[in-house]
Amino acid sequence: MNQETLDKLAKASNAEELRRAIEALCRPFGSLKNVQLLPNKHPEEYMCFVEFDSPNRNQSVIEKLGGINFGNSVVFRIPFKQAKG
Repeated sequence: MNQETLDKLAKASNAEELRRAIEALCRPFGSLKNVQLLPNKHPEEYMCFVEFDSPNRNQSVIEKLGGINFGNSVVFRIPFKQAKG
């Protein structure tokens, strides 16, 4: 994700709040099918998989927020020290 977006997400106090914040950032791009937040192998980092109702929305999300295509989802690497489960 770009630095501006990461700064917004840093205000979350736990993993669930972080997931909800990511959901809110992505909702303007279209209906969400699934949002999964998983701890990465690196300490203090999460992988977030966001799946929209249509993968056609992925490119606009990537252009605006960052991330990469992964199957039908957009994936974000999110450094996040506060999130503990």
